[in-house]
Amino acid sequence: MKLCLKEIIKRLSLLEQQKTKILADERQNCSTTYGTGEEKRSIDYSFSATRSGIESLDSKIRQLKHKLHLANATVQVPEFEMTLGECIIYMAQLNNEKYILETMRFKEEKSRITTHGGAVDWTEINYSKTECNDLLNNINEKIMRLQMVIDRTNLTTEVEVEINLD
Repeated sequence: MKLCLKEIIKRLSLLEQQKTKILADERQNCSTTYGTGEEKRSIDYSFSATRSGIESLDSKIRQLKHKLHLANATVQVPEFEMTLGECIIYMAQLNNEKYILETMRFKEEKSRITTHGGAVDWTEINYSKTECNDLLNNINEKIMRLQMVIDRTNLTTEVEVEINLD
């Protein structure tokens, strides 16, 4: 069957949630505590069935992640002349740069502090706040365009998946 990349991402999330639930149930039910003189409660837990279920989910997760990684490494995004994977990395880099510039834009152009001895220390920024704001606006615009391109590519790129996802 063919799935778009966004469907694969959503299915991976569901499979991970299922695995988390199985592991939580196992932690809850893999042992029984009872007091002296109390009868041991019967718990519906099977070690082999739980391990088998986890192995099945891990296999599906592995195969879907492989398909996703393969698509990320090969699907070209012409608007940015990069692969989808490079665009995802670029998005993280832009968000890091955005964080730095947002911090820099709020710095005072000149500030002072008085030390314990009563001396005054001055701090002045060594960059143009206008240039910083202009670059920040440019990066915000680029992030918006890049996110739309990534979303569109994830929705329109289909890959063949040979596994049973039920």
